[in-house]
Amino acid sequence: MLKQLKFAAIALLVAVGFTACSEDDPAPVIPPAPITPTDSVAPADSIINPMRGEAGMYVINQGNSYGNVAGALDFIAQNGTKTDSVFFKANGQLIGDAPQKPIIYGSKMYVPVFASNLVWVLDANTATVIASVQTSQPEAVCASNGHVYISNNDGFVTRIDTTSYTKSAPLAVGPNPYGIAAANGKVYVACSDANNYGAGYANSAIAVIDEATFSKVKSITNEGITDPWEMATDNSGNVYVTTPYTANKVWKIDANDNVSALCDGTYIATNSQNRTSRATGKQDLLYVIHAVTDWSTYATTISSSVYNAATGAQLSNNFLQTPANTTEYTFAPICMDVNPANGDIYVCSDNGSNGYAKPGYINVYTSNGAFSKRIATGIHPYGVIFK
Repeated sequence: MLKQLKFAAIALLVAVGFTACSEDDPAPVIPPAPITPTDSVAPADSIINPMRGEAGMYVINQGNSYGNVAGALDFIAQNGTKTDSVFFKANGQLIGDAPQKPIIYGSKMYVPVFASNLVWVLDANTATVIASVQTSQPEAVCASNGHVYISNNDGFVTRIDTTSYTKSAPLAVGPNPYGIAAANGKVYVACSDANNYGAGYANSAIAVIDEATFSKVKSITNEGITDPWEMATDNSGNVYVTTPYTANKVWKIDANDNVSALCDGTYIATNSQNRTSRATGKQDLLYVIHAVTDWSTYATTISSSVYNAATGAQLSNNFLQTPANTTEYTFAPICMDVNPANGDIYVCSDNGSNGYAKPGYINVYTSNGAFSKRIATGIHPYGVIFK
């Protein structure tokens, strides 16, 4: 959630007539305003099962706290039919304030909701609520060996048993955790220290948790890994982490916890990442989008590349054939996901770098990077989850 609040803070300043910050001078973190919808409960006869077990994908829309717009979960069936607000339709209530990127693990979907201080446990086929787990400001989730791990912005990681839905005692890991990933019998946590901009994020680190004992075993520190955010894993046990607000690079942590700078980059995805319960069975690939925004003009320069995750070799540069910006659509990527069934690439985007209050969209690309189609979404789409 802090990532989005930095962008939202810039937008808020512009809205009241201030000059926007440069990329190297990020805006301060501002807590979201509470959302108080008047239609939080649907009539009983309107609660339906919108998916009926169909194959397809969920899209999480974060909404806009400043505009008092709650988040939403949509569903797009394999035949292209789109059903908006499936969480609301299945459960008769809104999903909450500032939902983060979910995962599907087994037959269930886990949705962290930052400002509502909970993680929803949903039936992945119907989006109906199985359980809710209270936890403080959840930023991200990952899953491994029958547990779901939650990074909480208050400095702790908690884990959920996926059978009983019981929650562990909080484990202290470091300041302002964001991204989280499981590999090699360990859980890696990006402790961003995001609230410590004035001191240069001095306490940034990658916390390492031993899964078997659920204990923190070390902190990985590196001069370049300051304010780390998103994480992804590959089939070789490597973990990738981004530092979009500082060096704007992608870092690789190998199975022995050695750290190296891989490339310039802002958003990442692998075709083996832990967001679905299916494996691709294809070559291990890392996809990278490098985005640089001039906040005086809101113009964003974008490049993209593909790497062989096993060797680190660059396979392609300027991989995504993104159509030119138009007066109707301006590309401002937020995150990227890969369809494990066919390798297609889905890039969520705001409609322009200052378009957080407008409906966004998803650019879809074939596995070879050719532009395929554009899908309309709600406000601030923040992840595609395949089922």
